[in-house]
Amino acid sequence: MRRSTELAEREAKIAELKRLITTGQYDTLEKLEDAVDAFLWSEQDRLQEQQEQTALLIARAHPR
Repeated sequence: MRRSTELAEREAKIAELKRLITTGQYDTLEKLEDAVDAFLWSEQDRLQEQQEQTALLIARAHPR
C-alpha cells in the first residue's frame, strides 16, 4: 500500500513538472532548474531510504 502511494506521489510530481514546463510558468531557467533539482534530490533520498530498509531487512533475516 505504501509503495503505491509513493508511486502515485512521484507520478504527480512528474506530471506537475511537465505541466509547468509545457505551459512556460517558470520565469527563468534557474527557477525551472531549482524545481527539477528538488525533485531529483527527493528521488535520491527515497532510493537511499529504500536501500537502507532492504539492507536492514537482510541483516535481520541473517543474524550472525
